Amino acid sequence: MSQSRFAKLVDLARTPDSEVRRELLREVTDLFFETSSTRTTRESALFDEVLQMVAAEMQDSVLVELSEAFANADNAPMGLMRDLANHSFEIAGPVLRNSKVLDEQTLLQIVNYQSQNHIKAVAQRENVSETLSDAIVKFGDDTALDALMRNETAVVSRTSMETAVDRARRNSMLHESVVGRRDIPLDLLNEMYFVVEARLRDQILDRNASVDPATLDAALSKARARMAKAAGAMDAEAKAAMAFIQSKKNSGELNARLLVSLYREAKRTHFLYGLAEITHLDNDTVQGILERKDIDGLAMICRASNIERPLFVTLAVLACGGEDAMERAEEFGKLYNAVPVEAAQRAMRFMKVRKAAA
Repeated sequence: MSQSRFAKLVDLARTPDSEVRRELLREVTDLFFETSSTRTTRESALFDEVLQMVAAEMQDSVLVELSEAFANADNAPMGLMRDLANHSFEIAGPVLRNSKVLDEQTLLQIVNYQSQNHIKAVAQRENVSETLSDAIVKFGDDTALDALMRNETAVVSRTSMETAVDRARRNSMLHESVVGRRDIPLDLLNEMYFVVEARLRDQILDRNASVDPATLDAALSKARARMAKAAGAMDAEAKAAMAFIQSKKNSGELNARLLVSLYREAKRTHFLYGLAEITHLDNDTVQGILERKDIDGLAMICRASNIERPLFVTLAVLACGGEDAMERAEEFGKLYNAVPVEAAQRAMRFMKVRKAAA
């Protein structure tokens, strides 16, 4: 190492005055970049060693400057980057998002032990590996998961995609990032249909329309396997309701008019299972539509199941209409007519998988 470079490092290491040390640190940082093409491996290691030692004693405002200076450097000092990455988020953020010298083991440790802001920053990195994605899904909150799903350069496993969909069904913040993910499996995408708003439903229908029958059948097979694992036991009330609905089905009395009667009699569980049976959907999906008062979803399943428009309007007014339901009856009828039957039936194929599994 040249005498002038060595002298700068020695001065930086020995100077006790904080202001002088701060100025020397800036000079040494500039020197590091100026000598990138001429430094030896030993010189680089010495730079790293001194910078780590001095950074450990500097104020946070100085460390923020260091983080921003080195975050995008391809040859940044690895030891210093690890130290900054494990610091408070204000300091760690730029390094976690951008530094290419951080190895996967370091990043996994960050995800395992640091804050949710740290995890989100890791999720925003370019080319996040599948292993790292799995860790982010496991330890990250929904904000971190949203960042990961929006990161198209991240490799996300099937298992983590399933977890993302399960969490998105409970948190609308995740809807756009999950539905918008280009590599989300088709079966998982369709699980989101009755959960998301209309514009995202249109995206799902568009993707369904563009796939060939073989791809669709393969996706349905995966959906069956996933739903079979999720099928749960029914409680006593549910079993009684299901037995009643099955008896009406066997006698040919199960129809939309019966559902209207059940709702008016306040037999809501019977109504729920009856609507699920008529539409060939699982109970959870139908219950979600009713709880959200999802008129669009109800129109979709009724249209696809050939429930006549007047009966759909009656069901919509009773179950989903709210206080101004009667005034909206005409609106409900128009909504029913606007549903494309073929598209509705295509989307319903995925929903019926849940019914079969249950």
